[in-house]
Amino acid sequence: MANDQAPRGTARPQRRSAEWSRPDLAGEGEIDVNAISAKAEIRGETRNPAGTWVPIIRVVGIASSLFHFYTAGYRPLPALEQRPIHLAVMLFLCFLLYPATSCGKDRQPSALDVVLAVVGAATSVYLAVIYEDFVLRGGMPTQTDIIVGTVFCIIVAEAARRTMGMFLLVLAAIFIGYLFVGPWLPDILAHGGFGFRRVIRHMYMSTEGVYGIALGVSATYVYLFILFGAFLQQSGTTSFFTNIAFAAAGHSPGGPAKVGVIASALMGTIQGSSAANVASTGVFTIPLMMRLGFRGYYAAAVEAVASCGGQFLPPVMGASAFIMAEYLQMPYAQVAAGAMLPAILYYAAVYLQVHLRAVKVGMEGLPRNRLPKVKRVLLRQGHLVIPIFVLIGMLIMGFTALFAAFFSILTVIAVSAFRRETRMNLGKILAALEAGARNTVSTAIACAGVGFIVGSVGLSGIGLLFTQSIIGLAQGELLPAILLAAGCSLFLSFGLPTTSVYIITATLVAPSLAQLGVPPLVAHLFCYYWGGVSAITPPVALAAYVGAGIAGAPVMKTGFTAMRLGMAAYLVPFIYVYWPALVMWHEAPLHRVVLALIGGAVGVFCMGAIGERYITRELPWTQMALLAIAIVAVMHPAAIANVLAVAIALGVGAWEWRARPSPVKAS
Repeated sequence: MANDQAPRGTARPQRRSAEWSRPDLAGEGEIDVNAISAKAEIRGETRNPAGTWVPIIRVVGIASSLFHFYTAGYRPLPALEQRPIHLAVMLFLCFLLYPATSCGKDRQPSALDVVLAVVGAATSVYLAVIYEDFVLRGGMPTQTDIIVGTVFCIIVAEAARRTMGMFLLVLAAIFIGYLFVGPWLPDILAHGGFGFRRVIRHMYMSTEGVYGIALGVSATYVYLFILFGAFLQQSGTTSFFTNIAFAAAGHSPGGPAKVGVIASALMGTIQGSSAANVASTGVFTIPLMMRLGFRGYYAAAVEAVASCGGQFLPPVMGASAFIMAEYLQMPYAQVAAGAMLPAILYYAAVYLQVHLRAVKVGMEGLPRNRLPKVKRVLLRQGHLVIPIFVLIGMLIMGFTALFAAFFSILTVIAVSAFRRETRMNLGKILAALEAGARNTVSTAIACAGVGFIVGSVGLSGIGLLFTQSIIGLAQGELLPAILLAAGCSLFLSFGLPTTSVYIITATLVAPSLAQLGVPPLVAHLFCYYWGGVSAITPPVALAAYVGAGIAGAPVMKTGFTAMRLGMAAYLVPFIYVYWPALVMWHEAPLHRVVLALIGGAVGVFCMGAIGERYITRELPWTQMALLAIAIVAVMHPAAIANVLAVAIALGVGAWEWRARPSPVKAS
């Protein structure tokens, strides 16, 4: 294009973009993010019950949070008592908050919803009530147990359909059906088959089915950390993160978009959920980006990609990280430590791509006189980050993640009292308790629904067959195996949230990577990342769709824009498979860790530049090809290939810097 080939010394004409129009930045005074967010409305899929349902849901939510808080800090319960009570509350809230169809979200709970809520809770509590008698019977179910278990399984399936959609329900039905039709299948898939009583007992009355590891983690770690995030929000920590992000990056090109990246990263450290992260920080950043000229779909996509990384970023990460720690039988702090450097690369990739896009289309930053001052923000709200440091310190000192979360929640209440404007009164404490229960519903139901699949895999032994199939198709080679693993995760992401995708791929895919020599933690993090990017991968890009709801933008256009903006981030899992020192940095030699970081940075830079086809000008095809070669070279374990990758990246960067268009000097 003519404007991209302009000689040095001439100004490059301003590029027009469908994503941004030049705004009027005139104005005085500091931007009030609270005023901006007050106008934002999240159009979710849950209903907002009115009338008598409001106090009922509030009381149940508060009681649920107090129960989980009590059992976490004072009196832990056996698995088949804690998990059924947890799921009973989640089922009750699910049928009151989630309508049967999308067109019913503006209606109050129907009589059928109430019946399902009560019966679902009763069938789950039933197991906790008969737990001791069940143990004395040697785990043998009665006819009543089977009947209650059958009703329970049907109700859990309906709850999963309401929260997760049909894909999870169909997938679970296929796996459960496989248990019954085994004798009639071809030899490679055949097994002896299982009776109805045994299947119900396995799914309902054991810790191998619905009440498996995933739901156990939801009932303990996940609930407490979501509750921790709710307390931080009520104390005003979200506003602190947003103001710090404005102060740090608001003035640079594409400043509001970079604010979204930084604020979402900070909030993601304690939120751990892509959609919740968008809902928390997006109500500030999305309306501001739109007010400053960004199109709604682009603003929502930036926030979605940034929020997606919150589940990868320690110390809290997402629900799947706690499940990973249970699967691998290692301290959660070790999982968080392993995820730290890949998460930094993820956010470097997102920030770079946003920056390149901003410079490419001429997105402006905010005037410095309208931005918060760092010193002022720290003086007014800096004390709110003390609970996060307490949490990190306790994890480093070896306390369990459960106790660390419990103590950190108490710290939030104490620290918020340091200043009157952040002090949590009784109303805010009760609101946080209720929000903790509401925000856990979808994760808990997802863990319960996936329990059907995990239980079927464990009972039938199909997991071993799946592992052998991947290794066979890949012919024992790592690259085809990880491509197959990524493909499986991406396919599952079309209908499942992060937690569900990770649980399934950790059961079916991760063992095959481990057999090919990939360290177990690296293999599970690979599955975790590819399950996580489902939040920005259409057709079911949940984080992007929450952002689209705030922006009032087309959902599919937002989803595909988010996928393009996050292109470099898709490369991060492949980088640490070939450079395990990124994950095992606390065990690897220092020079390996440094080389891994350099290799990761080179890969992220090259992929971001290719994704935008821009560094300082629109890239010619020759430079695009060279950057692609560098990406391939950086994945190779040979030192000469890595040196070549670094040399190519530096060479292309230097060439483009030299060839950059120059502004016309003022006369």
